[in-house]
Amino acid sequence: MTLAEVICQLVVKGAELGELEEYEIPDRDATVAGAVNPPRLKRRGFRREWLERLSVAIERDAISRLSAQDIVFRLLQPRP
Repeated sequence: MTLAEVICQLVVKGAELGELEEYEIPDRDATVAGAVNPPRLKRRGFRREWLERLSVAIERDAISRLSAQDIVFRLLQPRP
């Protein structure tokens, strides 16, 4: 199992649960066309807090000990 598998499964499962982080980016086409204030496009992606949790999992060597599914399950658990 690789870190990439964990990240992919985390994004897929997070999307299923509606847990992806929303952010906005400038409309690339409008920017290229020279728009001064291009419209913002809403996107959803990997939560920043998951990076911290994933970092701890790596430090604790979970990548080599647990399946990607187990790691994702633990990372998505609510924190107090």
